[in-house]
Amino acid sequence: MQITRQLDLAENQTGIRIGLSVRRLRWMMAWAGIEFSEQLNLTLTSGYRDLKIMQLRSAETRDRSKKTAKHAKPDKTGAGKDLGNYSGFAHSRISAHFQAARTEYSTSTYNPIGAFLPNRLFKWIPQIAKYWFRKKHAFRDYRTHGKGTGILPIDDRVKISIAGDWGTGTDEAKIVADAIDKSDPDYTIHLGDVYYVGDGNEVRENFLGVKTSPYAPVKWPMGAKGSFALNGNHEMYADGNGYWKMVLPRMGLRQHGSEWGTGQWSSFFCLENKHWRVIGIDTGYNSTRFEWAKVPGLQRSKWLRKTTRFKPTCTLPEPLLDWLKSSVNPDGDKRGLILLSHHGPHSAFEAWYQTPAKQLAKLIHRPVIWFWGHEHRLAIYERFNVKEGIEAYGRCIGHGGMPVTRGAIPDILDSKWLAWDNRRYPSDEEINVGYNGYADFSFNGPALHIAYYDLNRSLVLTEDWHIDIESGALAGPDLKKILDDPSLHCRES
Repeated sequence: MQITRQLDLAENQTGIRIGLSVRRLRWMMAWAGIEFSEQLNLTLTSGYRDLKIMQLRSAETRDRSKKTAKHAKPDKTGAGKDLGNYSGFAHSRISAHFQAARTEYSTSTYNPIGAFLPNRLFKWIPQIAKYWFRKKHAFRDYRTHGKGTGILPIDDRVKISIAGDWGTGTDEAKIVADAIDKSDPDYTIHLGDVYYVGDGNEVRENFLGVKTSPYAPVKWPMGAKGSFALNGNHEMYADGNGYWKMVLPRMGLRQHGSEWGTGQWSSFFCLENKHWRVIGIDTGYNSTRFEWAKVPGLQRSKWLRKTTRFKPTCTLPEPLLDWLKSSVNPDGDKRGLILLSHHGPHSAFEAWYQTPAKQLAKLIHRPVIWFWGHEHRLAIYERFNVKEGIEAYGRCIGHGGMPVTRGAIPDILDSKWLAWDNRRYPSDEEINVGYNGYADFSFNGPALHIAYYDLNRSLVLTEDWHIDIESGALAGPDLKKILDDPSLHCRES
């Protein structure tokens, strides 16, 4: 109620200036011959509301940060960004650009307390306009001559480390990256999202480890043999150019002694051995539509969270589906199938993105193990399928670098959970967030061991699987709770 009253007061005080600013923008666009749509008007005003609520909820906790002083300058050389810079972050394209513009797109220090709307409206308009009125990066597939098939062999004994929503540049993202390095994986895979909008500077500082602001940059941990990256909605907020032009050329197989990989051509791939296939798919390319379930006051609507309407479709592009059908042919043998994506088909907490599951059900006719990010939490689910969707053992691991959501009780009972982590992380910023972390896959012939670690390298959960490649029978998960903590909820199998 206090937030609502403050919001109403703030809107009354600034409503006239917002209206004037929007009318000026409408005039500027008309002068340039660009149509000002009602959707854009709605996006601007709802984006402001998202931002105002975010500021009201997080200003107090950000102000207490021990690393962020009055003007948000790091207090020591090599300090990373605070989790508080992302706390309460409203997940929409417009609010992501608001945040990115406030930081001058990773070229200066953050000012988490200063407001920037409407008096700073024209500071970010030139930046965001170039993304509003420009086509997104062309979708690539493996029909391009000389770019391979996207199917790569891996050893029967191999380790793969996976993290989602890692690209924040926070100290915690750096700790997670160091923990992954210590796991000594053969391959690493990022499930997508470089914040705020995945443009060139943010990719450099929050993924490639190149300094672009007073904060210490953070570098994605490469596996000994290579690394791969999926596309997320935040990469597409900058039309995918940072992802396609800067991230992918450094991914792929890694030559001995090289810093980066030889290149990952497209946003989807398949890693396979005799017993298993790990298939990465792109749910991010079609994921930037406005989502009503993120609007304050509507966030707890189960209907909005579960419906396929009023949200991004996350539709898998046709070239990806053609590749799955003709090149991968998942029904062609009985190997175990592991899907990786940014968005998940279901959740006990947040929005469902069902369309990819329905598309995949036409190509895959047996249960899969499906890992995704997007939600900033660790949650493990029983086998489930949305209506007309593929059967999947869902695992949400979107807790790589963003402030981890905690405190909410799972209220969508259709999607039955097996485990979820609600522990409170003792951040020196004194904010109410959970533990960041990652997962290790250890393949050994038909056996798969999955270990879930937090950023301190504490082993949280494990599960074990076995695939019979003659019958296709998938046995598992044999889930075990390792860390003894009452806020780590687990139904062991």
